[in-house]
Amino acid sequence: MKTYIKDILKGKFLVKEDAYRSWNFIFFLTMLSLISITSSHIMDRKIRKITQISEEIKELKSEYAYIHSKCMQMQLASFLKKKLVHRLKYVEEPPYELILDKEDIS
Repeated sequence: MKTYIKDILKGKFLVKEDAYRSWNFIFFLTMLSLISITSSHIMDRKIRKITQISEEIKELKSEYAYIHSKCMQMQLASFLKKKLVHRLKYVEEPPYELILDKEDIS
């Protein structure tokens, strides 16, 4: 048992006559580990991008809520009266339309 462990640690199994089986297995394990590492990196990048986009969405939602509340406030009659006290008057009657005939113009 000791000699078997020593042979593995020294790498003698790689130079024996049937070493091609070992090399194939080592190559297979290397390829699997490279695929695993690559997929892990790709997944990490996607997670970072999703987190960044989520934060941006939160910021945009809060900005939208702020702008929406300002617009709703600006639509209130009391707000308009405060802003337009000296310039405009509140009209009780609806506006009317002037209709001119072509004969009246000439």
